[in-house]
Amino acid sequence: MSDNFWEHVDQYRKLGFDPLRWLPTCSNEIDTHILKSALAEVKRSSVKVSPSWFDSFYHIDGKMPELTRRVYSLTNAVVDKEVEVKRALAMFRVHTGAGEYATLLSEALQNFLKVFSAKVSVSCASAVLTEHPDAQFGMLDYIELHRGDKVGYMPGVTSATQVTDVTRAPDADIHSNIAMTSAIELLNLLGCGVQSSFKLFPVYDAPSEEILDRIRSNLDAFTSRYNLAMEDYSSLKIGKLFYGSSAMASTTKELPTRYDQIEEGMEIIITNKFGGLPAMSLYTLARMDSENIIKYEQNSMSFSDITEARDEVLKNLSEPHFALGKIVAKYCPDFGAPFDKNAHIAAVHPVGPWGLFALGSLAELANAHLMVNELPIRNEEMARFATKEFLVENATASLNGCHLIVATRDAAGSIIEDFKKHNFAPERIGIVAKKGVASIAFTKDISQFVASKAKVARLTA
Repeated sequence: MSDNFWEHVDQYRKLGFDPLRWLPTCSNEIDTHILKSALAEVKRSSVKVSPSWFDSFYHIDGKMPELTRRVYSLTNAVVDKEVEVKRALAMFRVHTGAGEYATLLSEALQNFLKVFSAKVSVSCASAVLTEHPDAQFGMLDYIELHRGDKVGYMPGVTSATQVTDVTRAPDADIHSNIAMTSAIELLNLLGCGVQSSFKLFPVYDAPSEEILDRIRSNLDAFTSRYNLAMEDYSSLKIGKLFYGSSAMASTTKELPTRYDQIEEGMEIIITNKFGGLPAMSLYTLARMDSENIIKYEQNSMSFSDITEARDEVLKNLSEPHFALGKIVAKYCPDFGAPFDKNAHIAAVHPVGPWGLFALGSLAELANAHLMVNELPIRNEEMARFATKEFLVENATASLNGCHLIVATRDAAGSIIEDFKKHNFAPERIGIVAKKGVASIAFTKDISQFVASKAKVARLTA
């Protein structure tokens, strides 16, 4: 590819991809508040979508669940023969005209889901935005379970490439690597730490066979490098560039998602500092307009430091961290064994591009008031600057390896020590102050890292 940044951008757009759409939010995903509000308004649909960050299936001894993929036009879905399976993972790609507004998104999803008559439950759904109306789609990955002896769990997740390195070719391996690593990260957080138990189901597309062949080669190289199983269901056949993945993995432990057993006085741990993703935005903005480099340096930030931070982001997002799964599994009871609050993790929750807004989701799941006393931020001066200049909406948008853990004080000490041994930087950031009401109080001023006053008000209401 040419060194001309805007030539790169034009190449992506001609392929039906939006290479800069993620810049203000550090993610291509639809705002979770908008998605939940929209789905809550979907009525009289046989497909029930209750968005969570994962879905959980039983692991049957000696058997793998069967995945059946169906891809539809989001605006004109034609269902010839429905799959008679009760549960599915889902992924939606929605035009920005609808995806940025809960009412319009609800109408779009209602119109899509109404064509189905078979009852299906979806607990894990990814939804991403596109500026190309003809790039929209709805995908259902039906998961069929087998009868047999239950020996553990097999969680399922979906993910899409959340940021784009526009300096690389549209078919570069970094894009598919980020999508698959994101899915692996979520499974690791659930305590799936054995690489041989992972299975990836890539979600990809492009308008030419030449690009599709390169994407397939990239997928093969990634899964071979980490010794991971993959099932390729071919491209989406929409004809627009896309990168994502569904994934499953097994664990013989109980899952660390006992949100209903979170108690007053339990501690909230962050496994790594919030933030990091804004460096990617600052770097890309500098490539868009070199005047931004002058502005950075006037605020005591060198472009070389921003470039170094951006390189760290790309390395972090594209290389799996299996140590995370092993640490979490260590603090989960064996499958079927009782939970000991003084020895085990009560609950985990990913942070990712949501940053400190993940605390809001945790508070809702636990139905608890969280008191947050510390707010460790990676590249803190960059984060403040990006917020002050309204360059990034949420400067706490975080890298892989940044997650929330809830545990008693007795368990927290050894959990923190184990994370430190594996190059994490865990910290206690707060406590569960009260049960019975979902809310958060911060002792630090979060407005210095979040540009939207409305979102700050909603989080702390």
